[in-house]
Amino acid sequence: MNKHYLAAIASLLILAIASASFLPVFAVTLVPRAAPTLVVVTIPQDDQLRKTGIILLADTKAGFDSLTTDYVPVYNYQKLISQFKLFVSFNGVPVTATIACQIIEKDKYNPVKDQQFPAENLKTVPKDQSGLFICKPRWGKPGVGVLDVYYIGSVATQYIADYVVVVYAVTTIGRTAVYGAEIQDICVLGWPFDTTVARWWTKPDGTKHYVFADPLYGYNSCEEAALYQKHVMEGLPVPWT
Repeated sequence: MNKHYLAAIASLLILAIASASFLPVFAVTLVPRAAPTLVVVTIPQDDQLRKTGIILLADTKAGFDSLTTDYVPVYNYQKLISQFKLFVSFNGVPVTATIACQIIEKDKYNPVKDQQFPAENLKTVPKDQSGLFICKPRWGKPGVGVLDVYYIGSVATQYIADYVVVVYAVTTIGRTAVYGAEIQDICVLGWPFDTTVARWWTKPDGTKHYVFADPLYGYNSCEEAALYQKHVMEGLPVPWT
């Protein structure tokens, strides 16, 4: 065989071997695989303007308001349930799933001994308070329903705070467990700010159910409202660490 042909064939063989060595790398890099996930949507029903749930503890301690130099009446308006519309889907198809909640309290502290940098004068300390709540989904049809979040903790000023609610969903598609999550807010207050428009009715068990036009009346965020109520009830809005 002509030596020129031998050189050309050798070149082609070398090129083929080199290409084969790179092909697996290209296949892994260019074709990533994403795990299937559920889409979870929740809509708070207590305050749709501020997009938060509302819990009212009806703490019975009277507090002193240093701003008005007067005692603030604490009304016995208790509301220990917060509701959210719930929708769970997989690839656009509604599916019923197992629901679980994790609820984190956002506490504010004034760092004195453990400052992370010289200018730090306020920090947020997250606390897992899932044991204070119970989540119960109520399905109207597959994937569509209502999530009831009940407060089962004690009635105490220390639990007045802004809470982060993470709603987890899991179901089985074929043989694969598919997960999804959504984040929401619940505002736990000692009493509603707009008490002049409170309405109620008596339930069959003899207890009263209260509704309010605007429990956060005058406040744009739960965090500010909760800090104010703790200041009124305890006299110390931000503890030290």
